[in-house]
Amino acid sequence: MAKNRRPRLTRQSVAESCADLALDRGRSGTVDLLFRAIDELAHVHDPIWEDVSALAVVGRSIFCTCDETATIERVMLDTRGREAAEHTNFALGEAFDLPDGPSGEMDIEGLAIADGYLWICGSHSLKRDDPGEDGLEDMADIDWDPNRGFLGRVPLVDRGEGVFEPVAAIDALDGIPGRRAGMVKMRKSSRTPIRKMLAKDELIGPFVEHPCKENGLDIEGLAVRGNTVLLGLRGPVIGGHAMIVRMERKETRPGVLKPRKLANGRRYQLQAVDLDGQAIRDLEWQDDRLLLLTGATTDLEAMQSVVMIADYDPDRTVYPAGLLARVLDLPAIRGSDHAEGLASIRIDGQEKLLVAYDSPHETRTDAARRRLTTDLFEVAGGAAPQDRPAKVRKGGRKRKARSPNNA
Repeated sequence: MAKNRRPRLTRQSVAESCADLALDRGRSGTVDLLFRAIDELAHVHDPIWEDVSALAVVGRSIFCTCDETATIERVMLDTRGREAAEHTNFALGEAFDLPDGPSGEMDIEGLAIADGYLWICGSHSLKRDDPGEDGLEDMADIDWDPNRGFLGRVPLVDRGEGVFEPVAAIDALDGIPGRRAGMVKMRKSSRTPIRKMLAKDELIGPFVEHPCKENGLDIEGLAVRGNTVLLGLRGPVIGGHAMIVRMERKETRPGVLKPRKLANGRRYQLQAVDLDGQAIRDLEWQDDRLLLLTGATTDLEAMQSVVMIADYDPDRTVYPAGLLARVLDLPAIRGSDHAEGLASIRIDGQEKLLVAYDSPHETRTDAARRRLTTDLFEVAGGAAPQDRPAKVRKGGRKRKARSPNNA
């Protein structure tokens, strides 16, 4: 039987030539995020500095979230670009009617900023109980937290000097239209609009009722531009391909968002990205480039990288390896530092990548200061392998280029 051989992600030497920087170049600096005490915060019961799951940056405002809460945290970058403090907590239950209340776990895994809004996305995933006194009987329980089915946005008010504040609504002023918070309809049951929609998909459907981290449906990346909303999936990974769900949103009535129908007759389009079996842990627009933070679908140590799509096409259904550029490799450390949040940030006039980690190494946290240390990385150029000039062999003959698979 013939084997299905598809292009693989490029070797390190080729990838470094494309990125114009060493892939394992190490961090160029750090930013310490400093938080207030738990008892000073509304609807927060876990140490935020131990469990930051998503990042978004605008001006000096660094937005992040702990996946155990239904709140957004904002810290302000100092003038040196080394610390971010002045922590402010925003409870989403004050802007939205959440089915599990303002303290119910939302498992926020995606943050994005676009057109004056902060977008927020829950994982939409089921979770399996850990083994307890009843052993395997506990593991048989699969739970749904209703707040996990959240996808919405809140307006950002520009307070000046790089300070942006989330609010429920902004009134119209001097001919500028007003803005209001909005979300996709939620419900108590797991049959939320997005889960219900994807349950009917021939590829994603079989995995919707599987728990997260077991190749079940698990949204961890969010990128927004205009009306386009991209959801990056940690699971499922199908045939070695990570999946992106593209939707074009519309506001059907004040405060209510809904995906509109696309040319394919559905309210979404799947895009498969050949990441050699890795999953998507976050998405980030950087100018016209779409960056994918990659990692493991399950709870294990694995390679983790930043991969770039230089010329994102919303209508393309398959991104083969030949259209991707690997621009950064992050170290795999047993038991800690699982890269989970990615954002672009400007420090000293230079664009950098800010990375936060799940299960942070003990050196990254300080309970006394309520500190979490995040990493800064230089931004690579990054051309896809097929876009590099063909190499010339001795004798002047050019290597024959492989044509990548297309949609």
